[in-house]
Order: sequence, then structure tokens, then C-alpha cells
Amino acid sequence: MTSVFSAISEQEKTTKCESCGAIAQRIISRPSVHLSKLSKLEKLDPKYDKMVDHAMRSTPEADPDRHLRRMRIPEDP
Repeated sequence: MTSVFSAISEQEKTTKCESCGAIAQRIISRPSVHLSKLSKLEKLDPKYDKMVDHAMRSTPEADPDRHLRRMRIPEDP
């Protein structure tokens, strides 16, 4: 199988398969869209927040404040 990547703006070239010599067909893939972090957050399912809250309550290792509780404040000399 031979793969050739090119922009749509490039003129169509004739490409032959390296193994069998047949002329390859052009396949156009879907465009990619880069979303902002805010857009990604807006698309999250509201159930996700509930799942995170549940995981934090039921798993001590998931609690981000566990590090703060273990810290000791140095005493003044």
C-alpha cells in the first residue's frame, strides 16, 4: 500500500502503487479543527463533573488537598 499526503491546493498527481503498479485513487480526508480549551470544556457532558466528584470522595489518592494536609509549616526560630 502506498500513501501520499498532499494539500488540496496542489494539483492532482498520478501516483502508482509501489507493490502492484496500479494507479492510486485520491481520497480526501476530513479537515481537522482545533478547539480552544473553553470550547472543549463546554462540550463535556455534565455527568463528567459528577463522576470526578464521586471519584474524589471515594478515592483518597484522587484528593488534590492531600498534599496540603501532609505539609508542615516550619516553626519560627
